[in-house]
Amino acid sequence: MKIGVILVAVFCLAMPGRARPADQSPRELYHSLNALRIDPSAVYTVEARNRIELRRADVLLSFEEGKLAFFMPVGGRITGAVFSGRGHALATPRDPVEKQQMARFLGAPVLDQEFISAYIRFTDDTAEELLRQLKGANITAQADTALAGRWESALTRLNPSHSLRILSEELSQDARHYFHAGLDGILTGPFDVLYDPAREESLLLGQTRAAGNTSFYDVWTSYRVPGATPPPSAFRALRYTIETSILPNNSLEATSTVHLRAETGGQRLLGFQLSRALNVQSATNDQGASLTFFQNEGLSVQERDAHGNDFLYVVLPQPPQRGQEFSLHLRYRGNVIEDAGNGVLYVGARETWYPRFGESSEFSIYDLTMRWPKRLRLVATGDKVDELEDGDFRVGHWHTRNPAPFAGFNLGDYASASLASGTHSVDVYANRQLEQALSNRIAGPPAKREPIVPSYGDPSNPNRMEIPPLPPSPADALKQLGREIDSSIYFYEKFSGPFPYTHLSVSQIPGTFGQGWPGLLYLSTFSFLSAGDQERAGLNASAQQQFTEIVPFHEVAHQWWGNVVGWSSYRDQWIDESIANYLALLFADTQKNPDHTLRVWLDRYRKRLLEKAPGRDHTPAEIGSLALGTRLNSSKSPEGYDELIYGKGAWVLHMLREMLRQPGSRDPDAPFIALLHTLAEKYAYRALSTADLQREVEMVMTPKMDLEGSHSMDWFFEDWVRGTGIPHYRVEFTVRRGEKGFQIRGKLFQTGVQRSFIAAVPLYAGAGHNTFLGTIAAAGPETSFHFTTQIEPRKIVIDPQMTLLCATE
Repeated sequence: MKIGVILVAVFCLAMPGRARPADQSPRELYHSLNALRIDPSAVYTVEARNRIELRRADVLLSFEEGKLAFFMPVGGRITGAVFSGRGHALATPRDPVEKQQMARFLGAPVLDQEFISAYIRFTDDTAEELLRQLKGANITAQADTALAGRWESALTRLNPSHSLRILSEELSQDARHYFHAGLDGILTGPFDVLYDPAREESLLLGQTRAAGNTSFYDVWTSYRVPGATPPPSAFRALRYTIETSILPNNSLEATSTVHLRAETGGQRLLGFQLSRALNVQSATNDQGASLTFFQNEGLSVQERDAHGNDFLYVVLPQPPQRGQEFSLHLRYRGNVIEDAGNGVLYVGARETWYPRFGESSEFSIYDLTMRWPKRLRLVATGDKVDELEDGDFRVGHWHTRNPAPFAGFNLGDYASASLASGTHSVDVYANRQLEQALSNRIAGPPAKREPIVPSYGDPSNPNRMEIPPLPPSPADALKQLGREIDSSIYFYEKFSGPFPYTHLSVSQIPGTFGQGWPGLLYLSTFSFLSAGDQERAGLNASAQQQFTEIVPFHEVAHQWWGNVVGWSSYRDQWIDESIANYLALLFADTQKNPDHTLRVWLDRYRKRLLEKAPGRDHTPAEIGSLALGTRLNSSKSPEGYDELIYGKGAWVLHMLREMLRQPGSRDPDAPFIALLHTLAEKYAYRALSTADLQREVEMVMTPKMDLEGSHSMDWFFEDWVRGTGIPHYRVEFTVRRGEKGFQIRGKLFQTGVQRSFIAAVPLYAGAGHNTFLGTIAAAGPETSFHFTTQIEPRKIVIDPQMTLLCATE
């Protein structure tokens, strides 16, 4: 029996409730919820003439024919039911982009599916509603032990993923009831219907699907239903004090003290993210009393290793009052340090090597004490207070002066280079050898090496260089890379304000990605290699440029955009990524390489957005909107986030810059720079939302940007941020000589986007050289235009200055 189910820890955690059954501890109640089974005496037979219906938000579930059975009560209340038979699910999303996503996964903008079984969990009045309908249809309960037996194994597997969500209500004083149905669709396979007013987006439909060897959760639709206002965050982490010892075998032992404040009061359950590779030994409060905790409960070791569920929940003995501050002390051990061979170490769980509370947009003060084998060097977030030897170990102390969204560290047998510059310093660390996999790749015969596919760019370059007698060393590039990073810092200060840290540590990490933590960069080994070594490793020309010219400096830009200015939700993460990537393009443009200018990079992104990858039925531009954030990664587009966010996001920033640009002034970019400064200052150490960004743009918008005449940028954000697709343009025109010059009449045709799409499209007359005619406010499939010019145009050119993301004919 297949039933789809959402891991409650990820999607559903809330803090609502009632008093729990008498004399049961939280853990006893949790086990009771896990052990719930069908009541064999509470089985009802539903016939087609008296079908039973449930409506939750915009979803209608019909149980048309089959057997409906309820769970045994717990604490006097029924929290679940199952159905076997024939049913129907119907739902229509409200938002156009959500309809587009539904159509992408289901082939139609509505959910209209039959199902053959259902696993239903709830804390609302679902049981009472169903029983009321059954009674009204004169359907009485019958005993059916066989049905209960058939569901036994499914309940054993599915119950634990809901037990914490139900437990959270029992431990809370603010009830936010939820409803979840895992349905086995005839055509779709297992899928989920979740309505939970405690979530930021109360309604969610989706399913788990595999693509290759990776499992994805495909979100068909997720949005806030009108009237469902999510509760505010119950707690805020103010400060972390983390004492960590790294043993000679690279395992880790640590104690984290998290100082929190109750923002609402009345809640007892706190959720943390903590790597599944770390096992919690104890959780205590300020008085030293042991606290109940749940770490990745309900999963087998095999499931944890395969899928992960890096969560930890701690139960407070009593709900704190609003504004009350308190601390939790968590001891844990395990191994989050990976060995890539040849002595190359790195931190694998960079976000969850310590118990982190809340979202990435929450900022806290960090105080780190690290103890590690003295044969290694260690770099960490914050200002280094001191470092000393302790036998065969070294002990260092770091502290963040300003709040930070994360804390991180890296370690290895590093060579290093330092560059002191003005008010900051740059320290670059790299291993003396390559990780084993890359070393093998470079040493292997060229014919045996599969080329590494870059995130974006040109076709692979088949030419290979001969293998030199000695393997390359990442340490060879330290000084040059340090100078380039320092140069980018000075460049970014013009756009983003003073560098927010006194020093920046740059460390090597195996793989094909980079990350920028506060004062600490993780850069791929590829960024430390010369062009020749990159080519020998299998990088094509575009990937070489990406690792050399963009990735390091994109991560530097995150020191402002992401580490100082955060994001409000997954729908807003595109802002920091887009600004960081666009600034990296602007920095690359200053390096005087005519083949790698801003125009070249933007054109490359545009082509990538409009090209279908082999075996795909869509272009990256058609995957979805920027506001879908990490939802862009799915079984249909495993790399969707990277494919869309970085390219289209950079273009969105470029279009804003061009619209704000003041040609002929002393500094044409002054309005754009002022906008970024406002964002960096006004939203420092807090979250920036898409709505905030739109308001700030509207504060500086020019009259030409007011396409709708309402002093609003709704048209731009609806089209480019919340909308999907890229417009395609072509023109048809006629030319007639008149008394005042050549009369040009024509039509601009717009396709590839919704009819409501609006854009300002600049047109030029091509006659040996391009002469600007004017800007057309394109709306709908076609827009007429009329110009007079003194030069007879041979053609009309659409946006040759690349101010607009579009395709042209």
